[in-house]
Amino acid sequence: MVAAVHAAPPATAPIVWVQAGHEGPREPGYTAQTGAGSGPFGTEVGFTTRLAARVVVRLRAAGVDARRTPGRVTPLGARGAVFISLHHDAEGGRAGIGHAIAAAGENWYHGEGFGSPSPRPYADSAPHRAATTVSPAVERRSRDLAHRLAATIGPLRARSPGASGAFGGVEPRDGNVRMTRFYGFYRTRAAARVLLEAGAPGVDDGFLRRVDPIAVAVSAAISRHLRGRGLLR
Repeated sequence: MVAAVHAAPPATAPIVWVQAGHEGPREPGYTAQTGAGSGPFGTEVGFTTRLAARVVVRLRAAGVDARRTPGRVTPLGARGAVFISLHHDAEGGRAGIGHAIAAAGENWYHGEGFGSPSPRPYADSAPHRAATTVSPAVERRSRDLAHRLAATIGPLRARSPGASGAFGGVEPRDGNVRMTRFYGFYRTRAAARVLLEAGAPGVDDGFLRRVDPIAVAVSAAISRHLRGRGLLR
């Protein structure tokens, strides 16, 4: 069984990029954004790295070519079927799912990631790496995956002890720009690009501690999305 889980995926397998949010090395222009310094594993990175590793294992077992990337999206501009970034919670302490939107661009901050997000660089914004684009087709596929994630994560949170925080479902296009204009969406050429905010440290610690069920829910949503596109049996 172990050998099957770690076996190389077939050459025709869809590629899925799994980012552990805030894991070093971090993205130029955002290196000050180290994530929450609390939660069931002490830090946000303690959660995201555990979840990313389990999602990759489950996707590979399902026949997907799942690959890890840290905060600095690597390799830059790589193609694939899906890019997913894993995090704790959105501003205000709530869980939810963001997805890439067309006719927009990434956030800019002061220095390496301080202050409020802006659609235009501040005078002291740190240099960013070259950005990719989000087409209407990418937005459509991203929205499909976001709703599939909401359909697995929402019920899991509802029936899990220790999930006391709010769950916002899929973020609207004009909602939290940190979830719709996330820099990672502009460092990949994946056909669908989403961001998961799994839960808020403190109020959701009991839920966030359940990394394996969360990984099952995330992997199931991605697999269903890939099957819907005819990319996975």
